Amino acid sequence: MDDNLSYLKGGVSRTEEVVKFDELADCKILIVDDVAVLRTLIKTCLQKAGYKNLHTAESGDHALELLDELEPDLIILDIVMPGTDGFEVCRRIRKSKKHAQIPILIQTGMEATQERAEVFEVGANDLISKPINVYELVARVKLQLQNLILQRKEKAYQARMEAELSSARVIQESLLPTENCIRDVEEASGLVIQNHWKASSELGGDLWGLQQIDEHRVGFFIIDFSGHGVVSALNTFRLHTLINESNLDWGNPKECVHAVNAHLTKVLSPEQFATLFWAVIDLSEDTLTYASAAAPPVLIGESGAVDDIRFLDTAGLPVGIVTSYEYENNVVAFPKNSFVFVYSDALIESPDADGKMWEEVGLMSRVQQYAKDGFENILPKTLDEFLKSAVHPIPDDLTTVSFIRKK
Repeated sequence: MDDNLSYLKGGVSRTEEVVKFDELADCKILIVDDVAVLRTLIKTCLQKAGYKNLHTAESGDHALELLDELEPDLIILDIVMPGTDGFEVCRRIRKSKKHAQIPILIQTGMEATQERAEVFEVGANDLISKPINVYELVARVKLQLQNLILQRKEKAYQARMEAELSSARVIQESLLPTENCIRDVEEASGLVIQNHWKASSELGGDLWGLQQIDEHRVGFFIIDFSGHGVVSALNTFRLHTLINESNLDWGNPKECVHAVNAHLTKVLSPEQFATLFWAVIDLSEDTLTYASAAAPPVLIGESGAVDDIRFLDTAGLPVGIVTSYEYENNVVAFPKNSFVFVYSDALIESPDADGKMWEEVGLMSRVQQYAKDGFENILPKTLDEFLKSAVHPIPDDLTTVSFIRKK
């Protein structure tokens, strides 16, 4: 036996590895062959190459019996054996839920192309020719085990990332108004507040907020950061911190928008920005005062009349771009039997199965239709139709909030 096999501990090439040999040496390898001398040959070659956890089976049936007990990381399998041959062993392993992913290295003396192709058709990962070439054997074993270890690392990484993103999502959802908060505002103001928030991936760039300013006034905002995912989600955390720590005057929307803009222009990278709508409902004055930074057009309806439903002018420069931009307060009537409906642009820019988007015209027609049965039907029915018609996964974060004043 060639003692130079020891160099294969370091790999077929001498380049730096992503999987160290120590990670491979303890992998469980099951050698299946009905010829004792071949089992010994293969085992000895692998021992000299540094593999320590080697097991043998003298038949296909014996190999299948060992699977549950041994749970091998790699199987080196002979094809031609009495009883259950290598083809059948391979088929049964691939049908097994528990062992289907075990890499299988077939050893065969077949020369015909069709016969060798059958080896892969039954689920083998690779093959080596008989008589055994020692260097080829060790190199292919190493390759299969490296792939196995890399796959396991990838799965472990994905599982960890999913767990971390899930935890981050819970934290992000905690930034939104709680059910208790919404209920308290409803009881104090007499407003009916409906809302929906859904990130397009694990994390999103949408956020909305709510505050009972005093006995007669309720403030709220909706912001949509460009993009979605982790970066946009981090920006929602930044904004939430600003709102909590800056003692903003919720009763003055334009000053709140100015404060948010001044902060975000300092912390956002040049390609990032956000649309923002900030408003105050004054129940004593029957008004809604708002400032907007390029938010999607907001829907408002007054006095219970469907024909009076219209879009508010929400033009303006997105926040996070230019510090010096001047935002303005706009005042509109908000008497009894009125509603205001705010949303992120996913609602009007997500395609259906035919590639069509609702856009503003489509949203208006639906809101007018559902408003006939009462303003409280607008959000749930519009949202239900959207979620049924839009192609999933929806390409952007979706937030909708409705404030309905009945008295």
